[in-house]
Amino acid sequence: MRIVVISDWFAEKMGYAENCLPKALAYLGHEVHVLTSNLQVYFNSPTYKEVYGQFLGPALTSVGHKEIDGYKLYRLPAGKWRGKLRIKNLARNLLKIHPQIVQTFDTFSLTTYEAAFFKTFVGYKLFSESHLHASVFPPAIQWPGIKRRFKWLLYAATIGRLVSLFTKQCYPISSDAADIAIQFFGIQPAKVKIYSLGVDTDIFKPAIDEISKQARVQLRSKLGFSPSDSVCIFTGRFTNDKNPLCLAQAIAKLVKQGESFRGLFVGSGPQAKAIQSLPGCVVHPFVSFRELPGFYRSADIGVWPKQESTSQLDAAACGLPIIISNRAKVIERIDGNGLMYEEDNPEDLARKICALSDPQIRASLGEYGAGKIQDRFSWIHIAKQRVRDYEAALQH
Repeated sequence: MRIVVISDWFAEKMGYAENCLPKALAYLGHEVHVLTSNLQVYFNSPTYKEVYGQFLGPALTSVGHKEIDGYKLYRLPAGKWRGKLRIKNLARNLLKIHPQIVQTFDTFSLTTYEAAFFKTFVGYKLFSESHLHASVFPPAIQWPGIKRRFKWLLYAATIGRLVSLFTKQCYPISSDAADIAIQFFGIQPAKVKIYSLGVDTDIFKPAIDEISKQARVQLRSKLGFSPSDSVCIFTGRFTNDKNPLCLAQAIAKLVKQGESFRGLFVGSGPQAKAIQSLPGCVVHPFVSFRELPGFYRSADIGVWPKQESTSQLDAAACGLPIIISNRAKVIERIDGNGLMYEEDNPEDLARKICALSDPQIRASLGEYGAGKIQDRFSWIHIAKQRVRDYEAALQH
């Protein structure tokens, strides 16, 4: 099949869906093209320069095309229309490539609207996704005032429903994302199929051979951890919405109690100085997603104090038991291989970390989690399911 994947932004150093799904589809033998803007992921974040600038570079990159991981990447000029991001020359490239399948990543975006509009002229089957969790979408937690509520209802009944009519299938990444897609974005329930995000299991896997085991020992030593330390790792941005400081506070509490727990924080952000000032905590800058498995394998427990993150899946794939917030909706990520704690409560987080103090318990949970990820959450597994849906749409 000839498949076009449309993503509003793209960062080559990241391991997000827009990086990994095209790679998996290409691996399965399909001709894959990724159309994106010349913007980095999180380009519009007010803290982009502080959090990602040193790692990803300028938010605006150059245009051009290249081949990467078996697929063709096209960076097209970014533009705006009524405050929404648009990708210039999108229609021209769709006509030139003439795909059979178009997959977008955001139902509530101008690029998806354009893909729905041009579907009639090119003749492809359109599929969309929805990655918006309730934790980052306040109206899903508490309905806004009457005026904003009316606007959402009007959107869902008009633009949202029209996009749904032109879409063959929408793939929310969780149950709460599915509720948002239906209630706020107007996607017809019959067209919703929940698919979790995935993991590149060729890269993220446990330390099972001597080379990776030795690399674990060396990295731990380089980071200043002793063989007896139990290391809790967090990866991502150090901001209040992710709140890794809560983990640092829990680690500091355990260190003061004489426990051998330590914290490893890989990333950057406003909370960095506060984290680094606490005992037992080590901060390391962002690294490419291809380097991340080594850091996960050097740790013993993965902890994400707030919100959902694809890193939770990556850490589980590397054999780590994980701890996440009790407000997260992705229960399947810790089912049989982790725990939940009371969000923003360092004392409760410290108790949950202590519950994983036994190396045998960690090993058992980690082994189960790694097997679960391999069987159900690998990008190859997800891509095969997508291909079945794509082929069925073309046959129909």
